[in-house]
Amino acid sequence: MADEKVADSGAVPAGTTCNFPGCDRVVPRSGGPGRPAEYCDLPGHTRWRAWKERQRHQQEHQPQPDSAVTVTESAGPVTAARLRSDDLLQQFRSLSDQLSRTLEHSLAELATMADPSAAEAQIQAAHADAAHRVAAAEQALAAEQQHRREAEAARQEAEAAAEDAGMAAERAEADAEQARQHREEAISEAQVAQQRATEEIEAARNEADVAVAAAHREAEQAKQQAAEEAEQAKQEAAEEAEQAKQEAAEQIRTVREQTQQQLDEHSTQRDAALQRAARAEQAAEHSAAQLAERAEELEQARSQVQHSRDELDAARRRHADELDAARRQAAESLRQAEQAAEQRLAALEEARAQTLARAQRAENQLDAALAELQLLRERTSSETTPPQQDGRTEHIGNSETLSIPDSPESSNDPLR
Repeated sequence: MADEKVADSGAVPAGTTCNFPGCDRVVPRSGGPGRPAEYCDLPGHTRWRAWKERQRHQQEHQPQPDSAVTVTESAGPVTAARLRSDDLLQQFRSLSDQLSRTLEHSLAELATMADPSAAEAQIQAAHADAAHRVAAAEQALAAEQQHRREAEAARQEAEAAAEDAGMAAERAEADAEQARQHREEAISEAQVAQQRATEEIEAARNEADVAVAAAHREAEQAKQQAAEEAEQAKQEAAEEAEQAKQEAAEQIRTVREQTQQQLDEHSTQRDAALQRAARAEQAAEHSAAQLAERAEELEQARSQVQHSRDELDAARRRHADELDAARRQAAESLRQAEQAAEQRLAALEEARAQTLARAQRAENQLDAALAELQLLRERTSSETTPPQQDGRTEHIGNSETLSIPDSPESSNDPLR
């Protein structure tokens, strides 16, 4: 009869409400594998305390004979210890599954954060922008070379016109010579400006190549370092979880062995108690002594069960502390990886800004050289045009105008 009562106390009733006596709270459903929960989220509503509460109600409302009480009390705590060990094993499995899922999510976030695709995209954009500016500078250099060729052609035409008008007048020859000197100076200055612009463009191109190569190396190093840190964190977390699982399994195995041993001992004691009860029916004078002895043994069994429960509680607290330490370590590793990624991105942004600034300086210097060349060309054009004098003028070619003063010998001038 006692065995039937113990078996009834551990049965799982149908429904989704808490199995604790007098509690109508809904039991939260878990998506993990294993046996579904039977009690609500209140700390005091557990299988062990529910069994104790049912025993208390049975003792209050349904008193039993002395012999039956003796047998039930001797077998009850051992069965309760076995049920509690099963409950603790289920709780440990749930915590292990939760820790595994948390570690998987953390590793996925670390891999996403360490992905260098964003940094490579920024590097490629900076490289494309620098290449565009270098191409624009080269195009401007080609235009300047075209202008120089046009100036050279104009100089050649002016020299041909000066050779044709070499016998016109000494003033015209001096003006032509001065114009030639100005043109040569302008050409020399244009060549110097072209050389300086070419050197600036080459320097900017070299700096951009060096910055891009350094950014590629830093991105590769960041990727390798993040992968190594993630692998190390994964290995450490797996080792800690495996160690905690082994320790918990060892403790649970020890508790089960102790519980089984106690169960065997109490089964033997129960058989002896039944024999003593049978003898007690024949000898009533020994019943009081046997009841006292059974009460003492029951008290010892309760003390042993309480000691086992304390050890299990201590093991659960130790496992909780170890899990908290593992979570903190994973969070710290994640924070350090985020800081390293932010620093690398800031360095890449600074390198890109420096490259853009150098390209902008080279473009400004080229614009200044072009403006200076244009000013020299305008000055040369104004200086090669002779002043208007009294007398007649004669057009030579398409670009030069020479002035011939009036003189008595003008009728004999061959250029007339």
